[in-house]
Amino acid sequence: SDAAAVAVLDLRLLEDMTDQLRKRMMKKRKVKTLSFAITNDVCIEVNTYALIRPTAPGTITWLDSISNLPLKTERSFICNDTGALLQAPQERFQLYNDKVVKFSVRELSDVKRVSSHHLRLLGFKPLDCLKDYHNLSPSTFIYPSDEQIFGSTRVFVALHSSMLRLGRFALAFYGTPTRPRLVALVAQEEVISSSGQDEPPGMHMIYLPYSDDVRYPEEVHLTSGDAPRATDEQIKKASNLLRRIDLKHFSVSHFANPGLQKHYGILEALALGEDEMPDIKDETLPDEEGLARPGVVKAIEEFKAAVFGENYDQEEAEAAAAKGGASKKRKAIADAASQKSAAYDWADLADNGKLKDMTVMDLKTYLTAHGLAVSGKKDAIISRILTHLGK
Repeated sequence: SDAAAVAVLDLRLLEDMTDQLRKRMMKKRKVKTLSFAITNDVCIEVNTYALIRPTAPGTITWLDSISNLPLKTERSFICNDTGALLQAPQERFQLYNDKVVKFSVRELSDVKRVSSHHLRLLGFKPLDCLKDYHNLSPSTFIYPSDEQIFGSTRVFVALHSSMLRLGRFALAFYGTPTRPRLVALVAQEEVISSSGQDEPPGMHMIYLPYSDDVRYPEEVHLTSGDAPRATDEQIKKASNLLRRIDLKHFSVSHFANPGLQKHYGILEALALGEDEMPDIKDETLPDEEGLARPGVVKAIEEFKAAVFGENYDQEEAEAAAAKGGASKKRKAIADAASQKSAAYDWADLADNGKLKDMTVMDLKTYLTAHGLAVSGKKDAIISRILTHLGK
C-alpha cells in the first residue's frame, strides 16, 4: 500500500511538472534604470521591476522565403520634387507671423521636455489621499542601485523609512516628453517569515489617472430615486452564495492562459513534426463538478429566487417557448415559399425578360426562399433577383 501511495504521489508530481512546463514564468529582472531627482542638487539611481503584466506570444520575426534568414526593416525618406533619397536629418517647421520657423528633431524633443530626469519628487501626501480607484494599471516596483550613482541606496533607505514612519506617500512626476504623468510612490515594508523573505523592501510606483479618467457613478445613484436597491434578504442570500463558491488558497499563478497554451502547443507540434495537436487543458473553465454540489445548488436557487422571484423559471420557459414558436412560424413560411418558388424556372424568366410580367407577391417568394430582403419596389426586387442569379 505504501508503494502504491508513493507511485500515485510521483504521478501527480509529474503531472504538475508537465502543466508547469507550458506556463511562461516571468523572471524577476529589472525593466529599466531611472534617475530619481529628490531635489535640484540630489539625484539617485533606482531600478524598476515589472510585477504583473499580461503575457503575450513572442514577436513575429520576418524571414526570407528562400534563405530563411531574418529580414531587416529600413525606412527612407524621398523628396517629392526631385525624387532623391534624403540623407540629412529631418526638420519640422511651424508657421509663426507669416514666417517659417524650422525645428530639428532634437530641438522639438527639448521643447517638449518637462523634466530633465525620468522621475522627479514633487511632494508628500497622507496615505488616506490615495484611493483604490487611482490604481488603473499594474504598478511598478522600484529598488535603489549604486551602479552609476554611489550613495543611492543610503538616500533611498532614509526616504523609505521616513515615509513608513509618517504614513505618507510621495507624489512624483514620471514619463516622457510625449506622455507626462503623475505617479504615487508607496513604501513597502519588508516581510520575513520562517521560509525566508516574503515581501522585499522598496516602493510601488502607482500610475495616477488623469482627471478625465475618473468617473463618479455614485452621484447618479444618489440623486436618482429609481436606482435599484438590494434588500436585506437578497444581500444575505448573496453572501451565502459567495461563501459557498469561495476559492480557497487562490493564486493567479495556478491558472495558465489557454490562448498561450494553444499557441505554444502548435509551435511544439510544428517543431517536432507531429501530425496531431496536443490536447490543451483549459484551466479557466468553470468547475462544473464543484458547482453541482448540493449546497452550492441550493445557494444558487435561493439567491435566484430572492432576486428574480419564485416563478422566474416558469416565465423564462414561457418566453423560450414563445421564441421557439416564432422561429417555427418563420421556418414554415420559408418552406412554403420554397415550394412555390420551385414551380418557376427563374433563370429562363430572367433570360427572356419576363420577370417584369410577374406579380410582386410571386417575385417575393424567390427572395423569401433564398433568405433575401423583400423590401423595395418592383424594380428593386427584380434587380435583387438578377443579382442573386448572376445575370
